[in-house]
Amino acid sequence: MKRVLTIGGSDPFAGGGIQSDLKTFENYQLFGLSALTCVGFLDEQGAFQLENLSPRLLKQQLASLTKMTTLDGIKIGLLHSEEAITIVHDFLIQNSELPVVLDPVLAFKETKTTENKRYMEKMIAKLFPLATILTPNLKEAALLANQDELQSLDDLRRAAQVIHTLGAKQIVIKGGQGIQGDFAIDLFFDGKNEQLFTRKKLTKPTVNGAGCTFSSAILANLCRGDSLPTAIATSKDYVYHCIAHGVLMNDGSGSVWSGGKRKEE
Repeated sequence: MKRVLTIGGSDPFAGGGIQSDLKTFENYQLFGLSALTCVGFLDEQGAFQLENLSPRLLKQQLASLTKMTTLDGIKIGLLHSEEAITIVHDFLIQNSELPVVLDPVLAFKETKTTENKRYMEKMIAKLFPLATILTPNLKEAALLANQDELQSLDDLRRAAQVIHTLGAKQIVIKGGQGIQGDFAIDLFFDGKNEQLFTRKKLTKPTVNGAGCTFSSAILANLCRGDSLPTAIATSKDYVYHCIAHGVLMNDGSGSVWSGGKRKEE
């Protein structure tokens, strides 16, 4: 059985973060392993907060994995500190033969906050060249490309071209519900070729974790032997069902459910 690693934060609502990654890997019949970088929670005022694990603990988790198992792929989610970027960079250098899906988490639907400029610049320099594919959402793509809000297909194209010049080999920008029109559009770009992936938009609030799940599904499909375009298309279909059968929370928001595809079948 192939073994895949997710490096990222813990989402207590289990829609995103390493929880969604592990559930996705299981659905694809892969054995998922994890290394935590931070933990999310609601504070006394109901605001979403993140608390980092120490760099020492992240190093020890990765060192433990190296001693105990081999890996077939790596997915990187929320790192949330410059120290974590450096540690993950060194780990990727040691595992340079593996497919790496980098979800450059710079913004959150829960808090609307973004990581500072120095964090972003370090991620670009240290991790972009080592990733097989980058999977930013609209806000992250706009931040990386230093553009205003992305709303149209032309906006996606311009952002993808800029992000490619930053060192990303291949990019898929997750358009989701933010692109004008009736269809959710994702744009893939490898520096020369462009490909669009579309599905009818879902009017459901159960979207927390959709981006994390999409990225981990791409890695799962790559590890199963799919080409990158096929992996993206299959992953988009998978996330569609995860949203369609998502789980509502008390405040009216909701999380994707990784059993959605099986339920549909």
